[in-house]
Amino acid sequence: MQLYLIPPDGGQGGRAPVRRRPRLTLTPTQSKRLRAALRNLRAAYGTWDCLAEVMGVSRSTLRNIVKGHDGGSLAMATRAAKAAGVPVEKLLGDLAAADRCAHCGRSG
Repeated sequence: MQLYLIPPDGGQGGRAPVRRRPRLTLTPTQSKRLRAALRNLRAAYGTWDCLAEVMGVSRSTLRNIVKGHDGGSLAMATRAAKAAGVPVEKLLGDLAAADRCAHCGRSG
């Protein structure tokens, strides 16, 4: 008895199609806040190269997001929040007045 194995492409030759995981996209407002956060992080870390190394991405990836060519993703926002030491919700969330307490909202 012979056993034939059918390749994942259905036996037609060539390579199987690459399956990519769906990317969770950000809203336009969240993308704008991610771009601003990346610019601020770049100022804090000194260079784009240093920030890219801390975040574990390439410099060109950061450049594409900051210039608006790429809207970013939730994964990128998570990396930026980790580099900033804040939760993702704070990084992408609503803006808060600088003269108010971030926890209770009391002016002071």
